[in-house]
Amino acid sequence: MDAENIVTLSEIEKSYTAGGERLYVLKRVSLTVNKGEYLAILGASGSGKSTLMNIIGCMDTSDSGQYLLDGVEVNTCNDAGLTALRNQKIGFIFQKYHLIPQYTVLQNVMLPLLIRGKTRTEAAKMVEEYIRMVGLWERISHKPNELSGGQQQRVAIARALVTAPTLLLADEPTGALDSQTGKEILALFQRLNEMGNTIIMITHDLSVAQHSKRIARLVDGVLSFQG
Repeated sequence: MDAENIVTLSEIEKSYTAGGERLYVLKRVSLTVNKGEYLAILGASGSGKSTLMNIIGCMDTSDSGQYLLDGVEVNTCNDAGLTALRNQKIGFIFQKYHLIPQYTVLQNVMLPLLIRGKTRTEAAKMVEEYIRMVGLWERISHKPNELSGGQQQRVAIARALVTAPTLLLADEPTGALDSQTGKEILALFQRLNEMGNTIIMITHDLSVAQHSKRIARLVDGVLSFQG
C-alpha cells in the first residue's frame, strides 16, 4: 500500500516585484512528505525558507504550482479556507514561542481548544496528558515570565499538540535556546516523531537538521535533497 501523503508540493513558484524587477524567491519547488516523516528544510538567510514555510503553513499561497495538504488543494482556498486549514491541520511551533504572557501554562495550552468551542472543563481535561508529556505538570499555574526558555518552548509544543494536528511545523525551534536546552527540545521532537507525529522543521543550522530523518536544502529558492 502506498504511503499516505501529508504534504505534496508540485512545481511551486513564488516571486515578488522590487524596484520594478521580478524577484523569484521559490523556483519550481517540489516536495512530498508522508505520514510519520520527520523532515528538516535547511537554508541560510535569504534562501527562501521563510517563504516556503509560510506556504506549507497556509499563511501564504504560491504564484503557480500545486499544494496538497492532507488531500486538500490549498491553492483553491480563500482566506477563510486557509484559516480553517491552519486551525485544523497544522500545529505551529515558533522560535519565539508566541505565548500569551498573562496566561498560565494551562491557559496557554488550552487556548486552541477553547477557540474550537470546547468548554473550559473539557479543554482542561484534554490538555493534561500533553502538559505531562512535556514535563511541565508542576509548572501548570506558572506564567511565561516564570519559566525558562526551554520550558516556554515545551508549553508551545504542548499547545501545538492538543488539537491532534496532521502536521507539526516548527520554525527554528531551538534558535532562542542554549545548546543543552536545544538538545533536550530536539530529543522531545524525536520522541514525538516516534509516537507517529509528522514533523517539518525549518532551520539554518545543519547540526539541528541532522536530528531529523531526512534533510532538504534550499539554496536561492531551489530545493534539493541530501543523501
